[in-house]
Amino acid sequence: MTAGSTLARASLFLFLAATAFAQTRIPGFLWEGDVDQSAVLLLQGGRLEASSPRGEPVQNQRYRVLQPPVDSRQIVRLDILEGRGSARVTQQPTLENDYSVAVSIEDRQDGRSHYSIALYWDSPVEQIVPGRKPWKDVGWQGDGARPELGKPVKLTWSGRVEGETVVECRLSECRATMPHGLPLTDARARFERPVPRADMLVRVSGSDAGGNIRILEQPLAANNYTVRVGIAEGCGGRRACRFTLEWREPDVTERKVEARRALFWSGEVTGAVRVTVRDSSTLSSGHVTGEQPLFDRPLPHRAGLPLAIRKLHGRGTVEIVETPSDQNGFSLIFEIQDPGPGSSDYQIELSW
Repeated sequence: MTAGSTLARASLFLFLAATAFAQTRIPGFLWEGDVDQSAVLLLQGGRLEASSPRGEPVQNQRYRVLQPPVDSRQIVRLDILEGRGSARVTQQPTLENDYSVAVSIEDRQDGRSHYSIALYWDSPVEQIVPGRKPWKDVGWQGDGARPELGKPVKLTWSGRVEGETVVECRLSECRATMPHGLPLTDARARFERPVPRADMLVRVSGSDAGGNIRILEQPLAANNYTVRVGIAEGCGGRRACRFTLEWREPDVTERKVEARRALFWSGEVTGAVRVTVRDSSTLSSGHVTGEQPLFDRPLPHRAGLPLAIRKLHGRGTVEIVETPSDQNGFSLIFEIQDPGPGSSDYQIELSW
């Protein structure tokens, strides 16, 4: 083989690699949701249908089509961004199935798990067709889609009230307590979105708002992010009291995310031991026997996670010494320092 042919082959390889990268670096479709046992996603054009052959229906799902939908026979590729189970493309787009794509998700562990997937396809350059509107990205859709940042969100409540009443609203539920007066009847609440778990300012409005209806407490960490509304004297007669709470959705980049237990680790440790956590596995260095990791969910491939470590049993100290990043392959490393003499049993809980 001549040097020229070798150079030509190398150039061709780099061109093909660059072309493949250009075709796959931007996903055409993003989806996330909480899956119990199984889920099937059917994407056709810009429309999505989700079903659950086994287990409870998918919750908190949202999706986004970032590229013009598939309209020709081609290979759709899938990448699991987060999830402890498996996901695969079970139907590729063809003329016979009206260029629809099917994805099957299998979750074999108990309880729900959050999944996030991306689909990639070679998006052709759009042609302007007379009478047809050009395709555009309309943003996140679905039950779990967050409202646009800064867009007002409303909660409307009504009920027949006689006398003093306090209405407490938290997440997607409102409850009323009546220290005095007649029982509350016909209570109804309509949520555009759940009350966020964030410090924010909530305003009350409506024909009955004012001196008779006012906010007693704003949502804070101290009251478990609950809005309390006081109704001083009821509304009189058979007329129902009504009020509307309004807030602006907090910036999701600034919203505090709480870590939840994800890994229970136990083992017998002598001296210093380092444990590396990646995905759903652990690797230890040092003298440790009987190591047993029990995962509630895998470690996501994401930097900036909220992390916490707690020692449940053991005489030494434990601490996180390295957090997930692109540089370490999104691994978490914690260290155990046992003072001795001999060994000691440890039980450790990690949350993310």
